[in-house]
Amino acid sequence: MIKFAVAAPIALSLLFLTSCGDGKEVNDKTIRISITPVTKSVEAGEGVELTVDARNTAIKWPEPGDVEGSFTVVNNKAKYVPPSVEGTYRFSVAAEADPSKIVTARITVVFADPTITIKPDPPPEIKVSKTIQFTADLDFPFGQTQQDPTWEVVGECGTIDDTGLFSAAWAGDCVIKASVKNKNNRIISESVTVKIKEPTLDDIVDDMTAVRGGRFTIGCSAGQRNDCPDTALPEQSVTLNDFYIGKYEVTQFLWKQIMGVYYNPSRNNANNLPVETVSWDDLQTFFERLNDRTGKDYRLPTEAEWEYAARGGTQSKGYIYSGSDTLDKTGWYADNSDGKTHPVGMKQANELGLHDMSGNVAEWVDGGSLSGQTRIVRGGNYNYDEEFARVFYRGRCTGICDPNPGLGFRLASSSR
Repeated sequence: MIKFAVAAPIALSLLFLTSCGDGKEVNDKTIRISITPVTKSVEAGEGVELTVDARNTAIKWPEPGDVEGSFTVVNNKAKYVPPSVEGTYRFSVAAEADPSKIVTARITVVFADPTITIKPDPPPEIKVSKTIQFTADLDFPFGQTQQDPTWEVVGECGTIDDTGLFSAAWAGDCVIKASVKNKNNRIISESVTVKIKEPTLDDIVDDMTAVRGGRFTIGCSAGQRNDCPDTALPEQSVTLNDFYIGKYEVTQFLWKQIMGVYYNPSRNNANNLPVETVSWDDLQTFFERLNDRTGKDYRLPTEAEWEYAARGGTQSKGYIYSGSDTLDKTGWYADNSDGKTHPVGMKQANELGLHDMSGNVAEWVDGGSLSGQTRIVRGGNYNYDEEFARVFYRGRCTGICDPNPGLGFRLASSSR
């Protein structure tokens, strides 16, 4: 028993010495150095935190002039901000005990793409000829120039202006797109889809503007150009009562609802195009049927009502054309129509919210006692030069007034 008690501690001591070896691992002076991350992409203007792990050495940080960009050091970490120019930049550190041991991080600077958020999203469902105002919230990353979005309608379902005001032309799903360019001039886009429905008969006949009456001078007056046609002279002072007038030219959709789907005289066929090639006699039949069906008293505007409304009524700003001194903004005519009619309401409205009173199709009006003849044509059309679209220009009609593809009309009423 005594021999056993002495031998046991000796055996334990031998085990301990064996596990320690000759001491080389404990006292290993091998120099090791690493950097994290080794590669990384950052957006221009942003920085990256680099962590250096060193063994058996202190870290030899680069001198400020040795690195493109700037950096600060806290303990074993460096906050490195490379130049705000696209490219790959290197950040190297060395072991102080052995400067030949160097590790390098490669930081690539990229410019992020702008972001676009279109509102409203989703857009509300609308009907043909109605409008939606879209806006784009834009976020431009560091180093990129602010810019306005470019608006686009995919397909021919409507039009959109530079401000994002969309006018619906055809029923169906319609994609609205807003685009900007990134730092490399690549186009970045976002889009939303708006659902467009056909209007009902009630929608169309009720789409009227109330016009407050007043006194005005009809005809070509001073300041409206010196080349007044004989048909616009002499000037006459006219007093009008309040009345109502259609915001849009009568469409083929409304015409077919009243006259039947198989009787559409128009040469350019589509529901939201203005009805045209309509004879005077057909007009009388149309109004009789429309009034029988609605129980109301629709009619053609008188010539004085038409010009007063085209000028903007009590809100008139004295424009040469209805709504502007620049016809491209408000009307379809020979220079911009591509030789055809266009969906109603696609051009800028006048002061009263009336569309297409200059251009698209000329319009039948009731001349009455003012002109000494009943049948008068106003407003110019898609195939005529701009002089015919002036608010005071009037086309005289002789004989039976042959209907043609450039002649349509709009509704008026004395009351609702």
